Amino acid sequence: MRATVNTFLRNHWDALLATLSTCIFIYCFTRHSGIGISPDSVTYYSAATNIRNHFDFSDFNGSPLVDFPVGYPAFLSIAMLLTGGTVLQLAPAINSLLLTGVILFTSYLINGSRENTPIYKLLFLALLACSPALLEVYSMLWSETLFIFLSLLFFISIRCYFRSHSYRALLGMAAVASLAFVTRYAGITFLFTGVALLFFDGELAIGKKIKHLLFFVTLGSSLAVINLLHNHRVSASLTGVREKALRSVTENIRQVGEAVADWLPFLKGHETAALIFFVLVLLVAIAVIFFHLLQQQYYHSYETIVTCFFVVYVLFLVTIASVSRFEDLSNRLLSPVYIPFLLVSTAWVVPVSRSLTRVKRNIFIALVLFMYAGWHYHQYQLNAEAWEGIKDAGIPGYTEDSWKESATIQYIKQHKADLPPILYSDAYDGVYFLTGVHSKPLPHKEIAKEIDALFQNPSFCVIWLNDGYNPDLISIDLIKQHKTLVSEKTLSDGAIYFFSDNTSVFH
Repeated sequence: MRATVNTFLRNHWDALLATLSTCIFIYCFTRHSGIGISPDSVTYYSAATNIRNHFDFSDFNGSPLVDFPVGYPAFLSIAMLLTGGTVLQLAPAINSLLLTGVILFTSYLINGSRENTPIYKLLFLALLACSPALLEVYSMLWSETLFIFLSLLFFISIRCYFRSHSYRALLGMAAVASLAFVTRYAGITFLFTGVALLFFDGELAIGKKIKHLLFFVTLGSSLAVINLLHNHRVSASLTGVREKALRSVTENIRQVGEAVADWLPFLKGHETAALIFFVLVLLVAIAVIFFHLLQQQYYHSYETIVTCFFVVYVLFLVTIASVSRFEDLSNRLLSPVYIPFLLVSTAWVVPVSRSLTRVKRNIFIALVLFMYAGWHYHQYQLNAEAWEGIKDAGIPGYTEDSWKESATIQYIKQHKADLPPILYSDAYDGVYFLTGVHSKPLPHKEIAKEIDALFQNPSFCVIWLNDGYNPDLISIDLIKQHKTLVSEKTLSDGAIYFFSDNTSVFH
């Protein structure tokens, strides 16, 4: 046992130092107002609480949980069962543990790579230790925190499978893919990656390959299939309301460039240059995969696994964002490929350094260290900028002081009894989280069924919060065209509107 611990410390002491740094960051970021809460976070939080208390897979309004898979809320509910704490109490510690796992798994990946040195690994992990891209995600109550953890574990499980090609290793690989798929619907990329790697594996005979593919796909999709069948049974929908995309492929690629510009030094404000660099890395990654297909002696390496996932996830995300409408392709959605992107884009450093003569190597190392220092300074600037707001007001979201101290929110708390039973809001999740008042979301502009359901109510109230504005939702002016505005309470950051077909209802 002692020998095992000593070996672990010798191999991963740098990763442990990096995790200490990240845990300190998360503690400082969440100290003022707790974990960051976005609209999605409210659904996760309420669903986890309902699962813990009633084994009920529904959100705070009692609606079936279909927009998101059940994996992450179920994970949070298990944490509550084991500790007796609440989601908000446990979230900073949970995220710290998950990020610790991410960094340790990255340490395993680099140790197992063909081209690495202790210095490269130390410098790489030091970047992760204070990475704004990771700190943003792990300061929030988001499913990406678990998803990124599972992605690194998936890489390790594939490598274990490649070593033995046993059913036991394949079971572990499929189990991780299944958990990822039920954590985020984008987890289908785990299946795509696994299928691609199994299909082109030259060491598998055709018969064995077919059996392993069927086994992997069946088990890897099992939890998600059960989840989707449950969704269809309770809501006649597989994944909830999915509107047609408004952004083109070109626009989505541009947003990728904007996110990458924040990742890299010297490219802040130069989104086009960042996009060009990202596309070049993507093309190199594709070329590496083809090379490893032809040269099978390199196929079973971590480089092949990580590169394949990087290509699959990026292509999937850009494609699906051009078909189905959802939020911008920000750092949050791209964060699962942040570490793979860094690994792929820096993989050339060690082999190039080794191939140079002593003088050229020294010059090359000096240039690399100069860029590395610039990278750390870039991350310092981003973290300092974030800290300026976080230290006094909290993490942006519903736990931020501006939301908790909102005049409209305070008014709702004081006049709950005066509100009518039928309520709508442009930030219905925030209203619930901050006041406990249940309301429905305002209808989407393009979904006639939702709009008709709103106007069928003879009377209702709309809670409007300026910070919750969503251009996809109908406006107050549109409602005024169909209903009589009985009264209006205007506040500094919002308003409360009372509508009716009968002007005596609210008197």
